[in-house]
Parts: sequence; C-alpha cells; structure tokens
Amino acid sequence: MKHQVISIANQKGGVGKTTTCINLAGALSEKGKSILLVDMDYQGNLTLGVGMNPGDFEKGTGDVILYPEISFREVIHQSSIPNADIAPANMMLSKIDINIDRREERHKILHDKLYEVKDNYDYVFIDCPPAFNLLTVNALSTSDGILIPIQCYPYSLAGLNMLLEIIDDIRYAYNFDLEITGILPTVYETNTRIAAAVLQELHDRYGGKVFDTIIKKSVKVAEGPIHQKPMVQYANRHPVTMAYRELALEFLRRENT
Repeated sequence: MKHQVISIANQKGGVGKTTTCINLAGALSEKGKSILLVDMDYQGNLTLGVGMNPGDFEKGTGDVILYPEISFREVIHQSSIPNADIAPANMMLSKIDINIDRREERHKILHDKLYEVKDNYDYVFIDCPPAFNLLTVNALSTSDGILIPIQCYPYSLAGLNMLLEIIDDIRYAYNFDLEITGILPTVYETNTRIAAAVLQELHDRYGGKVFDTIIKKSVKVAEGPIHQKPMVQYANRHPVTMAYRELALEFLRRENT
C-alpha cells in the first residue's frame, strides 16, 4: 500500500472534493476496506453527507487541533457508511488560523494527533477546505498522498498548475513523503468539446497521474446530501455509481503496484 493517509484537496470550490471522499469511501467499503473520514472543512459538508449534524457533537476536529488535551479518539463516530468512521467538523475549525498562528510546529498538530488512530484503518481520507490555510497545511503535512478532483474546464488547468506548485512547497518545507495519489476528472460533461479537450490536455500534461476513471456530471450525484450516504447505498446501479466502483478498483490497483 503506497498511501494510507490521503488528503482530497483542491483550492477551487465545487470540484467534488467532498463527493469524491464520500463515494470513494462507500465503494471501498464494499471491498471490505476500513476507512476513517476526517472533516477539516468548517462548512461540515462531509459530516452532513454521512448522516451527521456538526451541531450535535460537543467535540470535533477543530477541538483536536486547538486543544492539546483532546485526543483524536474522543471525536470519532460511526458514519452512515459501513466500515467507515468519521471525525466530524465543527465551528471550532473557523478559529484555527487565528488561534494557532503563533504556535510552534503548528503545521503538524494534526499529524501528531492522528498518529494514535490511523493504523486502526486501511485508509484515512481528509476532506480539505477550498483554501490554502492552516487547515489544509495540516492535512497535507499529515498525508502521504493527495487526491485531486478537477473539473474539465480551462480555468481548472491553470488552478491545477498553482496547486501542484503549492504541493511542492509543502513537500520541501514539511513533508517529503507527500505524493500525488491521482488527479480525478469530475463533473465531466460528455456533450461538450471543451471538456474533451481539457481532459486530453490533462493526460498530455500529467500522464499516469490522471485516473482513467471519469466521474460524469449527474443530477443524481447532487442528491447525496439529501440521502446522507454514498451513491452505492441510494443509487446502486446508476452509471455514476458504477464509475465510483471503477474508481475504487483503479485506486486499489494503483495503491498496490
């Protein structure tokens, strides 16, 4: 296994980070893999997407980062996905940048806390906010892999170049083990030439880093927050569900080669 702790990150919003996190976890759970989901976005969409309400928890990932005395074990709960637990978000995450800005080794707080529980799972997926703040820096400093969802739009290519430069900065400053797990084309519109052109450009530029699996645009995907579970549980035979299963298989092949 190449990567155990994987951040799902892109500084651009609306590219499917949380959707990828939930649905890849759901597809991997069908393969018997155990997963810890870590919600590092104060909006709490990952938490909501697996059947939890961030307001229902006294402690969440924000407390883990802010308070040295709170352990990671204290914030883990069973999610709506079989074989998957979640460390939920809470509003304390919105205070992180201000409150830990002057703390020594502030970039590795999550790393030190996560260490006590990560080996209880096959994979840890960290859902990052759509910004490069101390939450994202903590996530990338903790991870040995980063999975990058990207929409097939021209502006996304420019954003990806910037993201890869930032990943290099994180690698050399804090975490030399950080590698790209894969670049995932999402929200793909099959009836547009521009999407096909951008997809081809992705493969031309980044080669084997791009997943062969493509996640197409679908209204059914947008129903996820209503059902609060992955598509494998509420749309078992839908084409996008099958694509997430293909992604899980490709992910496992990559991780075991």
